[in-house]
Amino acid sequence: MKIRVVVADDFPLVREGVVRALNQDPGIVVVAQAENGQEALDVAEELHPDVMILDLRMPDLGGLAVLDKLRSTQPGIRVIVMTASEQASTLLDAIAAGAAGYLSKRSTGEELRQAVITAHGGGSVITPSLASHLLKEFSSSARGEQSAVRPLQGRELDVLRLVVQGKTDNEIGQELFISPRTVQNHLTRIREKTGLR
Repeated sequence: MKIRVVVADDFPLVREGVVRALNQDPGIVVVAQAENGQEALDVAEELHPDVMILDLRMPDLGGLAVLDKLRSTQPGIRVIVMTASEQASTLLDAIAAGAAGYLSKRSTGEELRQAVITAHGGGSVITPSLASHLLKEFSSSARGEQSAVRPLQGRELDVLRLVVQGKTDNEIGQELFISPRTVQNHLTRIREKTGLR
C-alpha cells in the first residue's frame, strides 16, 4: 500500500517541487493538490489521504484553520506543516493545532519524504533548526513561566531531545534500547505533561 498524500500550497511552483520530490519514493503517491485552504478541506473530505502537506498561509482559509477542522472531522489524516515561517509562535500554534510535523521550506526532498513516512507511521517530525523553539518553550514552562506544565522525568527528556534532533520512533528506540511502542508511550506522557500535541 502506498502512502496517499495531498499537497496544499498556494504557489504552483512550490506545489510542483513538493510533488516532484515525493514522487521519487515509490511508496508515496500524491493523490491531489490544493491551492487554498478550502480546496484542501474539500479534497481531504473526498479522498481521505493518509498525509497532507500543508502551507500555513493560504487564501480563503489559512493552514491553522484547516488543521483545526481536520482534527475534528478527519483526525486520521496526519498533517505536516511546511512553511517559510521560522517563528516560534507559528511552530507552537501548528503543534497545538494538531500538526504531526513541521518542516521549513528549506528542507530537502529526502527530509520531506522521510517526514511523510514518519508521520504516516504515527511519529512526529520537526525540522531540527526549528525544534529549539519547542525546547525553549518547554524550558520556560518548566521554570514556572507557564504553570500548566509538569516536569519531565529522565527518560522522557531523553526521548524529547532525540525528537528535537529529528529522529524517528524506531531510531529513538534503537538509540535508547527500548521498543518503538515504549517511545510512543513516553511521547504520550510528554504531550500530556506539556499540553502540546
